Amino acid sequence: MPDNKNAKPKLEDFEVETVFENRVHERLAFTFKIDGDEFKGHFHEDEILWLHPHPRQLIGESKVDSIEATIQSTMRLHGISKEIKDLEIKPAFEDRIHERHHFSLQVQGESYNGFVHEGEIQWFHPQPQQKLEDELVQAIESEIHEKVAEQEQDSKDEN
Repeated sequence: MPDNKNAKPKLEDFEVETVFENRVHERLAFTFKIDGDEFKGHFHEDEILWLHPHPRQLIGESKVDSIEATIQSTMRLHGISKEIKDLEIKPAFEDRIHERHHFSLQVQGESYNGFVHEGEIQWFHPQPQQKLEDELVQAIESEIHEKVAEQEQDSKDEN
């Protein structure tokens, strides 16, 4: 890795999973590689808890802040998607020219609905952008797109 202190390390093969699920010690575990070296840790209450080896040992102190900032951002987005409750997607106007997917979900106690048509999300009132942070809206929309893609693949597999 170059010694340039301003160079941002590239995290490769970043993976996240929930460990100790449904227990008091539930947290997110992550793994990634930098230049072939594998690093692991847990993310709990917005803190990174490193497992051995700590990146400081192999990469150096100057890169740790950049690595941790990237992990913080990624883990927040992953954790944000846990706020989405009761996501339901079903076909609307089936077998008609206006066929699309209708979705409904709850976030922070508020209900949201809309359509997905030709890859575009069209929100009903209330618009989540009016009440939620941009990062959360992006995570919600990503999850909706993933679920729609899964449903479309499942229906193709059935045929």
